Formats: sequence, C-alpha cells, structure tokens
Amino acid sequence: MGVVFMRSDMNRRKRAAFTLVELLVVIAIIGLLVALLLPAIQSARESVRRTACTNNLKQIALALLNYADARGQFPLGAYSAVTEDHPAEEDGLGWATQILPQLEEQAIYDKLKNNIIPGYQGNPWITNHPPGQKGIFSVAHSSGLRPIAGCDAVLSMFLCPSVDLPTQVPGGAYFGLAPADFVGSGYATSHYKASRGRCNRGMFWPPKEGAAEEVCHYDITGDGIPDDVPKKPFTRVRIQDVTDGLSKTIMIGESAYFVRSSNFPVWAGNYGDDGAVMFETVDQINCNIGGVRNFPLTTDQIDLLPDKIETNNCTFSWHTDGAFFAFGDGSVHFLTESLDLRTFWLLGDRMDSALLGELQ
Repeated sequence: MGVVFMRSDMNRRKRAAFTLVELLVVIAIIGLLVALLLPAIQSARESVRRTACTNNLKQIALALLNYADARGQFPLGAYSAVTEDHPAEEDGLGWATQILPQLEEQAIYDKLKNNIIPGYQGNPWITNHPPGQKGIFSVAHSSGLRPIAGCDAVLSMFLCPSVDLPTQVPGGAYFGLAPADFVGSGYATSHYKASRGRCNRGMFWPPKEGAAEEVCHYDITGDGIPDDVPKKPFTRVRIQDVTDGLSKTIMIGESAYFVRSSNFPVWAGNYGDDGAVMFETVDQINCNIGGVRNFPLTTDQIDLLPDKIETNNCTFSWHTDGAFFAFGDGSVHFLTESLDLRTFWLLGDRMDSALLGELQ
C-alpha cells in the first residue's frame, strides 16, 4: 500500500505542473486581454479628464456670474491701456485675476492688490495709463520683480488634465525659443481664455478695442452675403448687455496653445499680446488643426492655421474632435470642429439678434 501511495503522490505533483507550451498560451491570453482592455482604460481616463475639464469651466463661469452680480458688470478681458499705440496697450492683468476671491483665492488677490510695483500700488487693474507709462508686466520685468507676487501660483481650476503644457511659462529653452524670449517666465499657465467674440462684440474685450468704433462684415442674416456689423464704443458689459441671451453666448473656452512667447496662455494677464488671455470666435474651432493634439505644433500644423499666419486668437483643445465652452448662463457645451463657422461667429457675438436652434 505504501508503494501505491507514493506513486499516486508523484502523479499528483506531475499533474500540478505547467508545460512551457501552456505557459506561453497563458501569457499570450493575458497579452491579448491587456490589448483589448487598454483602449477601454485609456477611454475611461480621458472621460475622467473631460469631466474634470467641464467642472473647471463651470466653476470659472459661476465665479464670473457671481462677480457680475456683485459688481454690476463682467470684468474686462485685460486691464491694459485704452489708447491705441500706447506702451501698455497689450500689457496688463487679465480677467481671471478679478474673480480670484470668487474662486476662494483671496490671498492671491490680496497679493496682487498690495504689490510693490511702482505706479500700481493699490490698483494694478488700471486702464487710464499716463502717456508713455509701461504696463504692469513690463514694469515688473524691468524691475526684476517677476513673476508679480501671486501670479506664479499654479491653480488647478485653470488646468485641463488632458493638456500637456508646462504649468508655468518656461524659464529655459522650449519650443525652439531661448530662455530670454519668455518675458513672462514663471507665470502660471491657464488652459482657458475669455471670448472676444466676433468684431469685439463678445463678453470680454481689450480696452482699446472697447473704445473703438468700427464696422465688421460677416453674414448675420444667413443669406450668404456679408452684412455690415457695427460696434459702438463701450467700457463695460453687463448681464443686460448680452441681448442674445446668456445661454446663447460663449463666455470662456479652451485655448491651450501658443505661437509666440508673448501669448503663452496664463491666467494672470498679458505682457505684449492679449492672445494670452482671450480668443476670438472667428476661425474654426481648433484652428483647423486635425489629428492628435500635441504641442509644440509641427510645421505642417502651423501651415494649416487660418491664412497660414501665426495666429494667436484660436480656440484649441487637447480633446479630440472639438472643445469645451462655458456659456453666459454657466452651462458648458462641447462644440465640435465641424460646427458651422457662421454659427460659431454668432455664438461669440452677444448682440447679433440672430436665431439659433438648440446646441447639440
């Protein structure tokens, strides 16, 4: 009986082992399952990132509405000089700095308000600059005080998780530019900008453009013929000035890219190019740049920019097929790259009076 028992035990041990072929089959099956699951995992991760991006835009939009309710008007797109050809015409704090208290960032707001930059103590949000006076960022840079106190804070509500850009303006070589090219080195990045709309008739604007009287030409009526679209001078936009309705007017959206060092997207403001804080609803969503979102842009992608010029006024999302936008009522919508361009123009214009159907 003992001999039989031993043979049975040996047989069991032999059956418990795996052959090389069996191991290879198991490994192949595991590899196949991983290959099948990986796209689903990546899709799930992107879904989470899109949700976070949507929540950021909603949070910022509600902060802007709370600001407008308290102040009786929305903030300016940028607090730069009103006069054309002024040294500070595109140099000043941006719209996002005004809503820091509404975003529970009072401490950073106080740092900005109590800065030690000559000529700006107590009110860095001035637009009535004396002739020849430099903008706040230029003065800070020349004084060696960069970044301005608080403006280097990386704030999560201004960052979309899908974007792969530095969280601060680079201090070293980046995108083929030398360190000295980035005058805003150290300022914190923002992936969202405010809408100037079409013909500067959006909810945000640069002061010099607000003060100007102009006539643009684009098809409002939908008959295919450009209409004369006037813009009268204005100094503020209130809720009642959005005559198309808040739910039909773009307020802010994704624009996470740059084509020059002066328009690297930051929340603090602009230092030589208001494209750092604002976009226009003029060109197609994502600037007609197709394919996988990446940065820096390739030469081929730059060639696809509208009119093949270095534009700084586009929306630009790192999600595929479109971009997220927050509207004046606080709602957030994903608008596709295939959106009719005229519709995009009208969504940016707060007072075109044209009728639009429900957003998809």
